[in-house]
Amino acid sequence: MFDFCPQILLIEDDPVFRRLMVAYLELWGAKVTEADSGEDGLQQAFRQKPDLVLSDLLLPAPAGHEVIACLKQRYPELPVIAISGQQKMADVSRALRAGAEDYLIKPIRNWAMVAEVIGASLRPDPQRLLAELNEHLAFYRKEDIAASRLMQSWRQQPEREFGPWRLSCRQSSPWVLTEYLHLNQDLLLLLAEFDPLNMDTPVVMSLVAFLLNEPLRHYRGDQDNMLDSPARTLEYINRLILDVGLDTRVNLALFRLDARARVVEVANGGMAGSDWLEHCDAGPLGVEELSVSQFRYPFSFPLELSLKGGFGSEIQFTAHHGDH
Repeated sequence: MFDFCPQILLIEDDPVFRRLMVAYLELWGAKVTEADSGEDGLQQAFRQKPDLVLSDLLLPAPAGHEVIACLKQRYPELPVIAISGQQKMADVSRALRAGAEDYLIKPIRNWAMVAEVIGASLRPDPQRLLAELNEHLAFYRKEDIAASRLMQSWRQQPEREFGPWRLSCRQSSPWVLTEYLHLNQDLLLLLAEFDPLNMDTPVVMSLVAFLLNEPLRHYRGDQDNMLDSPARTLEYINRLILDVGLDTRVNLALFRLDARARVVEVANGGMAGSDWLEHCDAGPLGVEELSVSQFRYPFSFPLELSLKGGFGSEIQFTAHHGDH
């Protein structure tokens, strides 16, 4: 996508958007350094000497426009692109006056446009490109950074243990994601299937694998109990997929397993395999209107699930518990 392999510094305190942006930048051929604050970003710029900086404007002190002004004062030739939320054009104006070459508005709906903006702001040195060309070609023949990183994050472990829980998952397709969260004595299970023909699927898989980290942090800090409700969690995931502007569909089911009561609570977004799954099916994620109902039913150990997705995948899941 880019004319060369740029070193890009991304200063962004929103972990979900940062993960998404990094995935796209690496798929386009960039090497990315991440910073979650303005202070960290300035330090990274000094250490890494990036070719371009992407900086959010709504950063804690120092604010985004202050970071941009400092970067342009220290490195006048360094291109900087500001990132702003909607209805923040006053902040964008301040960023441009501080020296930003261009700006992006969140939520991003057109990622091809983002690549064009970044490409236009990069000013590669032709002599350096010629010197590095053979090195880059040799490297990429052996290993593609973006693909390797994403595939590593998707790699599924067929056998897992979480305390007393012993889990087994078999799938017929690489476009299936399985995630587990240990919630006190309970277990939250995410089973998702992705469209193998959609160009946004690699990024969506990477994003979904990351989405539960923030709710889990709040849950463990007693700040929010959203994860206690699979229905509410499913609506949360759907909203974030929409907010980042990805035009794709995801079949995803959430199961909360209560070992003591031997009860499972289910929220289903497009998976099939039983009457009770179809009874609470809200349809695939990635649509504006998603009304999720929750289904509750008793089970015995071992718990065995057989699911099918809308794109042809099959998933076989088994859960054992040490007390049963």
